Amino acid sequence: MKKLEINLSDKDYSLLSRIAKSEGRRLTDLTYLILGKGLNIFFCETMVYVDKEPDEYSAKDLAQLKKNAELEKTKGWKQLDWQEMKDKGYNHISNSLSNHEHSKELGRCHDPLIEPLSERIESYATEPIAESYVTKKSEVK
Repeated sequence: MKKLEINLSDKDYSLLSRIAKSEGRRLTDLTYLILGKGLNIFFCETMVYVDKEPDEYSAKDLAQLKKNAELEKTKGWKQLDWQEMKDKGYNHISNSLSNHEHSKELGRCHDPLIEPLSERIESYATEPIAESYVTKKSEVK
């Protein structure tokens, strides 16, 4: 678990603390909610891409990447057009995540980047943070 800190003037900190109190929330919980909602608002019309980390590929993606690598080694592969590649089983697997990706399964664009991130951050205000729970549980003997 990482910690994120911001600097605020005393006045702004006081105002945010009072706003949180008026909403019946702790300041940290209000901060989670603001960050989560803010990510959705900030990126609703702005497309963003980030490189995938190794753990962000599904088992299906990893299997397809392996198959693609084998196909790319076959004789004459580079002379094939896109349809011929697909007919042989090639399927492009993106090495990035974006907040505006087209889904064949859904038949529309969806957001596998910002939306789930903002939902997780917002949930910290109302649910226990799973990583800290696991750490505490493992410390108990």
